[in-house]
Amino acid sequence: MHHWIKRFFLFAAPMLLGSCFWGPGKFTSDLVLKKDGTFALDYRGEIVIQLPPDANDKAEPWSDNLAHCSGSDGKERPCTKAEITQQKADFANRVAAKRKESEEMAKAFGVPGLDEESNRAFAAKLMKYDGWRSVTYRGKGVFEVDYHLVGSTKQDFIFPALPDNNLIIPFVALRRRSDGSVLVTAPAFTGGGGPIAGRVGAEAATKMSEGGAVSHAQGRFTVATDGEFLTNNSEDGAATGAKGKEIHWDVRPDSTKIPETLVRL
Repeated sequence: MHHWIKRFFLFAAPMLLGSCFWGPGKFTSDLVLKKDGTFALDYRGEIVIQLPPDANDKAEPWSDNLAHCSGSDGKERPCTKAEITQQKADFANRVAAKRKESEEMAKAFGVPGLDEESNRAFAAKLMKYDGWRSVTYRGKGVFEVDYHLVGSTKQDFIFPALPDNNLIIPFVALRRRSDGSVLVTAPAFTGGGGPIAGRVGAEAATKMSEGGAVSHAQGRFTVATDGEFLTNNSEDGAATGAKGKEIHWDVRPDSTKIPETLVRL
């Protein structure tokens, strides 16, 4: 089965490179899980729109030097005014079609748009939802956020749940098990080619990295609890902190591990 998953992502890598994703930038995130069945999640830092490599590239302006014509013998010749006019129109149509394609792809992945005005409006929209204490659009696809939410571990939870976006790699996910324990994973808190590349094998991951699909995540994720850590894949294991037992993961550009811990409350 794992072999077929790798083959699927190898085949899908070009499509993934042409997609738009939300991901973390520089951040600090803290999750506190309590025996009384509540949790508190804080995320402070950047949320970044990962666009296709050419989505923000401005098309080269038209110049009559871009027109090329050839005669019946296949050799290049000077273009007529009519030919230059036609090629100029074709050029404008291609630029418009490419822009429309990028905007439609962005909307399909819940990205507000490719222009600064749409992103500033989206920042204001986020402030209408619970947990978003401040959201500021800094430009070039980077949002500076301060998020704090208190919730219940009796149901599953993912962050961020963004408006108009039904496809996102969770930064933090909580999943309650039937025995009452809670599985915490942070799929987007990894470096390199990001969480997808980490699961697809070296060949597909290389294709994705070469195409510009790299994670911008850089920071620390900490989980604290007055319960018990049953399993975790942190480097240093649990230690006693101000909020109980704590574990943490430092996310760097060369990180490949997706943070995960199982907690008994």
